[in-house]
Amino acid sequence: MIEQWLQPSLRNGGVKETRSYRIGNFLYAGFFGGLLPVLVLGTINCLWLRAKKKETVRMLLAGLLLWATAFFYTWLSGSGYDALLFSRVIAVGYAFVYRLVLKKRFRLHAVVQGVYQPLTKPAVLLVLLAFPPELLLIHAGEVCHHGTLAG
Repeated sequence: MIEQWLQPSLRNGGVKETRSYRIGNFLYAGFFGGLLPVLVLGTINCLWLRAKKKETVRMLLAGLLLWATAFFYTWLSGSGYDALLFSRVIAVGYAFVYRLVLKKRFRLHAVVQGVYQPLTKPAVLLVLLAFPPELLLIHAGEVCHHGTLAG
C-alpha cells in the first residue's frame, strides 16, 4: 500500500511543457517598435502558453484593427509625427491588454516551469522589421489626407 503512494502520479506525456517571454517586457517592444512587435510577440506567447484559440485570434484581429487605426488617424489629422506617437501609445496600451489576458497562464507557467525565453533578440529584430511597414502606413495616410503623392 505504501509503495503505491510513492509512485509518480503523472504518466509520461501528462504535463505539456510551456514556454514564455516575460510579458511585462512587451511594453518596451511596444514603446520602441509600435504595435506590430507586440502583436507578433503576444501571439507567439499565446501559442506557447496554450491560450484558447478563440482568445488568440481575437487578440490578433483586434491588434490588426488597431494598427489600421494609425492609417485613419493620419488620414484625418494629416500629421505623421502625431500618428507615430499615437501608434506608440496604442502599442503600450495593447501590451497591457496582452498582459491582462495572459496573466493567469503566465503565472501558472512561472510556478510550474519557471524558465523564460530571452526577449531581447526577437524584440530588436521585430522592432527593426516593423518600422518600415509602419512608416509606409503612416505615409499612405498622409497621402490620402493631402490628396497627392507629391505632398
